Amino acid sequence: MPDQALELSFDAASAGAVEAQWEALREVGLPSQADHKSMTNAPHATVVAAVAVDPAVVSVARDAIAPLLPARIEVRGLVLFGQGPRYTIAHLVEPERELAAAVARIRELVPALRHPVWTPHVTLARRVPQRLVPTAFEVLQSSETPRELIADRLRWWDPALELIEDLAAAPGD
Repeated sequence: MPDQALELSFDAASAGAVEAQWEALREVGLPSQADHKSMTNAPHATVVAAVAVDPAVVSVARDAIAPLLPARIEVRGLVLFGQGPRYTIAHLVEPERELAAAVARIRELVPALRHPVWTPHVTLARRVPQRLVPTAFEVLQSSETPRELIADRLRWWDPALELIEDLAAAPGD
C-alpha cells in the first residue's frame, strides 16, 4: 500500500514553473513527473511519508505549519537519488528556517518514517535510466529554473481513503 503523506504544495506560479520543467523533459521523450497520472500528482515537497501517520500528528502538523504559510523555499540545484539502473531527479530545496524547524518537530513524532533523514526536494522525474541522466540534466539546465518556490498549503494524502485534504492554506487562499 502507498504511504500516507503530509506535503507542502505550491502557489500557482511556483507549481507552473515546476510543471514547465516536467513538460520540457516529456517533450524530448524523457521520463517526467508529467507522465504520472495519479490524482495526487502535483508539485510538492514531502514533509512526512509513512505507512501510517497518527491523526494527532496530522493535527500537530496543521497547527505548526499553518502560521508559517506562505513560506519561501529556495531552489538550490539539481540532485540525483538512487543507485542505478534508474534514478530520480529533483530540485534540492531549502525552506525558511522556521518551516524547517517545524518539519523537524513533526518528523520526530512519526516512528516509522519512509525516509528517516529529511532531504527537502521537489521531484522532476523518476525512474530515469542511467544512460539518460546526462540528457535530462542538459534539458533541465537549459530550461528556466525557478529560484524560489512559494509553499502556500499543507496537504494530507491518505491512499486507503483516496483522500487529499488541504489542512492549512496561506491567508487569502
